[in-house]
Amino acid sequence: MKKLAGFALLIMLFASTLPAQKSEITVPLRFDQYYTLDQVYEALRALNKAYPQLTTLETVGQSEEGRPIMALTVNNPKTGAALDKPGLYVDGNMHGNEIQGGDISLYLLDYILGGYGKNPEMTQLVDKAALYVVPVVNVDGRYHFMADANSPDSNRSLRIPVDDDKDGLFDEDNADDLDGDGNICTMRKKDPFGQFKTDPEDPRLMVRIKPGEKGEWSMLGEEGLDNDGDGRVNEDGEGYVDPNRNWGFDWAPSYVQSGSGEYPFSGVGLKGLAEWTMTKTNIAFVWSFHNNGGMILRGPSRKGLGEYPPQDVAVYDYLGKQGERIMPGYRYMISWKDLYTTYGDSGEWATQTMGAYFYCAEVFAGDSEAFKGVSERPEPGTPREEAVRDIFSERISDRERIKFSDNVVQGELYKPWKPFKHPDY
Repeated sequence: MKKLAGFALLIMLFASTLPAQKSEITVPLRFDQYYTLDQVYEALRALNKAYPQLTTLETVGQSEEGRPIMALTVNNPKTGAALDKPGLYVDGNMHGNEIQGGDISLYLLDYILGGYGKNPEMTQLVDKAALYVVPVVNVDGRYHFMADANSPDSNRSLRIPVDDDKDGLFDEDNADDLDGDGNICTMRKKDPFGQFKTDPEDPRLMVRIKPGEKGEWSMLGEEGLDNDGDGRVNEDGEGYVDPNRNWGFDWAPSYVQSGSGEYPFSGVGLKGLAEWTMTKTNIAFVWSFHNNGGMILRGPSRKGLGEYPPQDVAVYDYLGKQGERIMPGYRYMISWKDLYTTYGDSGEWATQTMGAYFYCAEVFAGDSEAFKGVSERPEPGTPREEAVRDIFSERISDRERIKFSDNVVQGELYKPWKPFKHPDY
């Protein structure tokens, strides 16, 4: 247990990083841009080749579009078989758009393997425990998020077609990259009765009009056309089956929870991954990298499941509070109590069917995009208030974020408005 606790605390060191990789993959890995899916595969192969005595690379599932879900096992066979040691399972990128988790998982592997034989703590951990890492769960989502035009929320789903508008067609009216810039941005149109006007402080931004004011713009949602001729735009996009609502414990149908799928493990890749993890009977800790909010989450995922046994809660509380110390600004939270209720998520599957401790690290705190000094930031609220603010960006105005874009990331967060003769508006 002590060694696994050390592993769990080590992972927290990486939860606030945003790593990446170049096209030529070498070990030690480089982290200066995000990996494509093919580069993730190449990086796993490179690590396996560089550390053949300590690693085993295998395919543990196959996605809806036929892409492999790969896992790298880290174990020193000279000190015993992996199944005879306490095991820690780590995954990332369950939602296709949350690519940070995949890169952080690779960073974790690179750090641990690179430290073996050099760092006494890393050496002891690898000798006495087994580590199972699946950097990318939603391989189709990651592939399309990086290969296709996207918005921050696109390609989140499993690639299971769903007829959202009940017209007998599936995923036929997705968003369209109208200007070909590789981004799915927002559309607006001139409208004196609209609810928005140009921000007088920055013409790139829209602000909502006050009661009695004349409107200037109507916001139309994401870029797109009426591809199926039904009078609506973007009403039947990709999916939606949420890979973190499709697991087999405490699953609920879509009328209870959106995105749950037709039945538990309707995602073939998820089913394959779950079956593989069940063969690893030594797994005692599960850690899943998601994005965003700056949270260290643990279950229960809904109130009706009841609290965990006191002995388990003591372990959760110790590690969760240590995580808050290791990662300033992150908050240790209970999913249903401090955030919201979920059904059929991977956390309860791990806890209730595998008997493992589970944490979800929601990496990247939105407040980091506020272009403010410490003295200008609002006083912290309760954990739930803080989480909601971060997730929905209520505490960060568009004016602050565009200053962050201009001054820190060279304008990458905003694209200029462009005229377009739209056939549907």
